[in-house]
Amino acid sequence: MINKIIIDNFMAHEHTELELGPGVTILTGSNNTGKSAVVEALRCLATNPARSPNPALYIRHGAKEARVEVEVDDGTRVAWVRTKRWAKYEVWAPDAEEPEEYHKLQGRVPEDVARILRLDQVELETRKDAVDVHLGNQRDPVFLLNQPDSVMAEFFAASTESAHLLAMQNALKMRVRDAKREERALDEQAGRIGADLDRLAPLPDITRRMEEAEDLERAATGLERTIPALEAALAGQRSLASALGRERASGAVLEAVQPPPPVQDVDRLKRYIASMGTVSAQRDRATRTAGALAGLDGPPDTADTAPLRHLLRDLALTGATLHRASIHQAAMAGLTVPPEREDTTRLAGLVDELYVLRARDKRLARLEAALGKIAEPPAPALLDGLGGMVTELAGLTDKISERQVELDGLDTDLRSVVVAMDERIQAIGCCPVCGGDLTTDSFLDHGCRHGA
Repeated sequence: MINKIIIDNFMAHEHTELELGPGVTILTGSNNTGKSAVVEALRCLATNPARSPNPALYIRHGAKEARVEVEVDDGTRVAWVRTKRWAKYEVWAPDAEEPEEYHKLQGRVPEDVARILRLDQVELETRKDAVDVHLGNQRDPVFLLNQPDSVMAEFFAASTESAHLLAMQNALKMRVRDAKREERALDEQAGRIGADLDRLAPLPDITRRMEEAEDLERAATGLERTIPALEAALAGQRSLASALGRERASGAVLEAVQPPPPVQDVDRLKRYIASMGTVSAQRDRATRTAGALAGLDGPPDTADTAPLRHLLRDLALTGATLHRASIHQAAMAGLTVPPEREDTTRLAGLVDELYVLRARDKRLARLEAALGKIAEPPAPALLDGLGGMVTELAGLTDKISERQVELDGLDTDLRSVVVAMDERIQAIGCCPVCGGDLTTDSFLDHGCRHGA
């Protein structure tokens, strides 16, 4: 028995899941809601139609494939997948991670799939089309209910599933009888429950009185907790009254006593005493210091040491200078006396003249090499032919001017045509064939290629 149907991208259904109950399932609803598509999906799953009608009609617009999947009562799932070119089946065993696939079917249904689905149609000798005893629609119900009795008799005589259908009919009758019996039992149980509820009608008053009793109990409990507190408060009040009496008696006795003198501020006195202690300690230290310094002689008079510092600095500079001079003298001791310098003015002039002559010689060599590659100039010829060529050239120049005027006119006409075309293309806005972007430049360049 099929428990669940899942349809993906089949005709009008993008994704549909149906949970089926036991027994016969009937789909109802308004027109164009997909009822017939559900029946057709189950027929495709059970029969695997090959090429009639066109398989592309089963695939929802915009999708690449259609899928119809069912789950039977033992947990096995069977799926029929249809593309524009091929169809296949997938069988998922319970708790299996990968399905078993069936390809290259050529319009057939695998035996394993038919055994799991149990949706086979019945072939009759006198009818071209098989009889579907499992699926039906508005115009072609199941069990040949719209056919003559002779066709039904032939079906039951030739069908290999007649016993199964009779068993289904008997089982349906038994379920109807059991349902009626269960309904009567439920009605009797509902009557007994109603009588019990009638007997329990006083319960709301009892409940209300119980709630009132609980409120009174809570109030009594609160009072019991409050009484010890009141007793403690009364005892405290009595002790306070006794203390008040004693204080009043003490006050009466103290009324005859003279009041104490006013209290003076002693902060200044404390600061003065502290400062006196500090001064006394400083005086003792000064006395001890004076006794220790009494046997010492007075310090000598200080003199100005600035001239001495200047003298020491001059001596240090003089010593450094003498040290550098001794090093320089030791290094120059082994050298001979340098020779007398000669006048090199004439030599410098000769060197400059030599450089000028070398550069002039290189330029002459390059000029001679370049002139060696030049051919002799041609001999002068007569100019009669040249005059004719000049006359012909003048005529060609006049023709070029005329063609240029014509070309300018054509250029003006072309610009006016381009302007008109630009206005027309802007008015249109897009290609009227493919709807793509269209501009004057792209149209004049290669035209619209319609998405190519």
